Amino acid sequence: MNQTDVKDRMFLLSILTRSLELFSGEWAKTICYIAGRKISEIIDVGECETLEDCLKKMSEKSPWKVDVFEKVKDDEYLVVFKSCPIRQTHYTVCTKQGGVLCQVTHGYIETILSNHIKKKVRLILLHAGPNACLKRLVVA
Repeated sequence: MNQTDVKDRMFLLSILTRSLELFSGEWAKTICYIAGRKISEIIDVGECETLEDCLKKMSEKSPWKVDVFEKVKDDEYLVVFKSCPIRQTHYTVCTKQGGVLCQVTHGYIETILSNHIKKKVRLILLHAGPNACLKRLVVA
């Protein structure tokens, strides 16, 4: 796949997401979240001992590159998304970060981590930036 194909796919994804949001309103977030969960089914990170280990393995096997920035408590982390195909889509087609399309990332990451550490995981966006996003990761 060449660079033009990738850019065309990003543009199409953006159009579909905007149309979905216009058509279904708040349901668009849920639909994008579910899409992220489905994408997570194709990534097998193998056995993980800790959340940090799982993030490292996931970052090696997928286009999402996530590092723990700071461990706030035993069940709460600040994580940095250094590479994210959804963020690249925003910049390619000039859309705003942190909206409906970002729910794809949340569904993807939360599902992978929840399945491997056997606890519910939730991501909360703190900062969406051009080079990285900062999110709070809470384990319940």
